[in-house]
Amino acid sequence: PRRGRCKWFNVVKGWGFITPDDGGQEVFVHQSVIQMGGFRSLGENEEVEFESKLSAKGYEATSVYGPSHAECKGSDFRPYSKKRRFRKVRCYNCGEFANHIASKCELGPLPKRCHNCRSEDHLIADCPTKPPPAPPQSASPK
Repeated sequence: PRRGRCKWFNVVKGWGFITPDDGGQEVFVHQSVIQMGGFRSLGENEEVEFESKLSAKGYEATSVYGPSHAECKGSDFRPYSKKRRFRKVRCYNCGEFANHIASKCELGPLPKRCHNCRSEDHLIADCPTKPPPAPPQSASPK
């Protein structure tokens, strides 16, 4: 096996290049040949051992693993998924912008309070600091 480092790896497309330590030509790597559990990728500058073959387009990795045949560490990045978004939402219990909602809040139920100014004396409908509603926009013919 040869040794090298990941030059770059596109986690969305699932491929990248390895720069060999012996100074040879860069080696193409596809996620399917990376030896690791779960989502397969390489981190930038990650140290790897690999086997390769010469293809019509240049050198291509046939097997990639970490030093001493360990699993690769992989990239910290994950591709954007259309199925499940982890966007930050505001928890109406603790008020934090996080990835949980009031029913899953670790703090347990807190007293009701205004969502605008967080006072326990009133709710948002009666908030003195809430700006008045904007007048309705009338559609003017052009």
